[in-house]
Amino acid sequence: MHRRRSAATIVALVGAVAVFALKGVGALLTGSTALFSDAMESIVNVAAAGFAFFAVRFASKPADREHPYGHGKMEHVAAAFEGGLITFAAVVIFHAAFRSLWTGPQLRELDTGLAVAAVSAVANLLLGAYILREGRATDSPTLIADGQHVLSDVWTTLGALLGLGLARLSGNPIFDPIAAIAVGLVLARTGVVLVQNAVHALLDREDPELLQKLVDAFNSAPMEGLTGVHRLRALRTGDEVHVDAHVYVPEHWSVKEAHEAVTFLERWVAEHTGLVGELALHLDPCRAEPCARCDLSDCPARRLPYEGTKAVTLDEAVRLAGAPVEPSPSG
Repeated sequence: MHRRRSAATIVALVGAVAVFALKGVGALLTGSTALFSDAMESIVNVAAAGFAFFAVRFASKPADREHPYGHGKMEHVAAAFEGGLITFAAVVIFHAAFRSLWTGPQLRELDTGLAVAAVSAVANLLLGAYILREGRATDSPTLIADGQHVLSDVWTTLGALLGLGLARLSGNPIFDPIAAIAVGLVLARTGVVLVQNAVHALLDREDPELLQKLVDAFNSAPMEGLTGVHRLRALRTGDEVHVDAHVYVPEHWSVKEAHEAVTFLERWVAEHTGLVGELALHLDPCRAEPCARCDLSDCPARRLPYEGTKAVTLDEAVRLAGAPVEPSPSG
């Protein structure tokens, strides 16, 4: 997994440098503000790919005393860094475009510019699709952010291509800075979204999809007596997940019995979710709370008749101790 991520970051860096060189030459030859804005965006690609190369290696370091949950969150830092660079590039593009509008755009060698834009778009489409695929396959926030960024670069290049094409067809160069402004708007939105998602991840925002996967695995476990998973929390650090939750066990069980049952449950959840990381389950004596849904057939401490096994909902699983139960939509 780590080697695959590393290989993807190397491809991303080499590809970003090559595309930037192509666009930079095109901008110098044509004097196009749209191609200049596209080249500026590619500078960000190079910087982001270089930082991603470092971040993926740092994030793969094992947990240590100073970082007991590992170093995986560096990937989210890299994604935030990339989003900030994209937003900054958008500001620079706006400045160049409005200055061109003020002084009057001057274009030359438009056919060369059109060819450069077309080749750049195809190159970034292939590169971005590869990086995004590798990011999703290895569950890497850094590569996913970089892949989305490179794919957004395809749209900015198409914007530059459209601006140059309209300028050539109409003979009016005003379309070039207008296309640059459109490119800047696309980049600004991409940058803000990347930063927002990275900040949510760094602040450990709840991941409903991950939590639902865990709840489904808990509910499907064929283990009598283990009921009522609650206080479920999950933390992503890179490609690892750290999960802790509480589960009710029959209060008359010995420590050994409860430990063996919970160990089985931990293995079951790990196998049925495919998650890599750490799962810690805390034991709570039932004290009749889940009695009606407990399927333990020979329980000597049963206080309520068994009413049937009831699946724990996501809301029940993540509810903290003492928090009120939300009423169901049906009443």
